[in-house]
Amino acid sequence: MLVLMVVALGTYRGRGPTVEVPPGPHVALPLVPPSGTAEPDASATDAAPGPTARPSSTVSARPSRSSVGPSASNPVPTTSPSRSAVPTVTQRASTAPAAPPSMTGQYDVEQRFSGGFIGEVKVSNVSGSRSSWTVELDFSGKRIIAAWVTNTGQGTLRRGDDGVYTYRSGVDLDPGASARLQFHVDSSSTTPARCVVNGTGCTGL
Repeated sequence: MLVLMVVALGTYRGRGPTVEVPPGPHVALPLVPPSGTAEPDASATDAAPGPTARPSSTVSARPSRSSVGPSASNPVPTTSPSRSAVPTVTQRASTAPAAPPSMTGQYDVEQRFSGGFIGEVKVSNVSGSRSSWTVELDFSGKRIIAAWVTNTGQGTLRRGDDGVYTYRSGVDLDPGASARLQFHVDSSSTTPARCVVNGTGCTGL
C-alpha cells in the first residue's frame, strides 16, 4: 500500500509545471601552480600592509673603520726619503811643506883641456846656524884626480864602491858664508850624473 502511494506521488509531481532554476553566481577556481613552484603564503598575501617599523638608532662607542684612517678618496700623504745625491768629501792627506835646505850648491866648469876639465861647486850656508857640509859627485865612473877648497880649510875626498865621490868639509860654514870646492876630472864630459850638497841637488847643470 505504501509503495503504491509513493509511486502515485511521484507521478503527480512529474506532471506539474517545469520551473527553471536561475544560474547562480560565477565562482572562480584557484589556479594550481606548476610542479616545482612554491605556493605563495596565504598569510603573506592576505595580510594588509601595515606601517613599516623605524629602525632604532644606536650609537656605537667604537668608530667604524670607514670613518677613521686613510681611504681611497682621501689617502694619507706619505713622505719618501729624498734621493738627492750627498756630496762626497774627499780628504787628502796633508803633507807638511818640505823644510828649506840649509845648504845649496851651484855647479860650474872653470877650465877645459884635452882629456879633462876643472869643475867647481859653490857651497852656500843659507840657514841661520853654523853647519858642516858634504858634496856628492858622480861622473858615470870617471875618475876625480884631485879636489880642494879655495877659500877655507880643506876637507877629505873619498870614492865609494858605486863610483860616487864624497867630499866632507873640514871647516863649518857660518850663516851666509860660502866655500868653493874645485876638482880635476879625468873626463871629456863635463856634466855629472849626480851633484848633491847636504841632500839637495845642485843648480847650474
